[in-house]
Amino acid sequence: PYLVAESERRVSLVETFPADRIIRDLAARDKKSAIKELLQFLVEQGSLTEDAAKKAEKAVQKRESVGSTGIGKGLAIPHAKDCSFVDGVVGVFARSVHGLGFEAVDGGLVHVIFLVLSPVDGAESHLNLMKRIALLHREEKTLQYIAKDEKLENLHAIFKEVDEEFV
Repeated sequence: PYLVAESERRVSLVETFPADRIIRDLAARDKKSAIKELLQFLVEQGSLTEDAAKKAEKAVQKRESVGSTGIGKGLAIPHAKDCSFVDGVVGVFARSVHGLGFEAVDGGLVHVIFLVLSPVDGAESHLNLMKRIALLHREEKTLQYIAKDEKLENLHAIFKEVDEEFV
């Protein structure tokens, strides 16, 4: 059978942000602390080693130094590509009920965060995932709903709907 390389595989929101990779209320109140908390969560959850988390933090902070991934409307997408320490796309979704400073382009607080780490051969999957998240950014009412839905019970239904638009 034909095997699809990771770089060619279509990565979905549902696969990348399963129920065990969701933080309902991030404790952090600033960008640097938020990134650390997200990565530590991935370590505790078994998706990253401590060493990989340190490398990921450097890679994500390097990306942030180019420009904030706080893209406005309460959304941030801290990410890093070409990560030799991950085998496939690794992600974590978090919500900050109170909002946190993320140096967002619109100056507002961030309530919804998608952290994404992609492997060296995962450029296409990375871009595909970013496009899916960008669709949520364009759907402001949906984004506001996610930020306020305390139980996040409809989160995967929303992710599935976005994924289906990209089939």
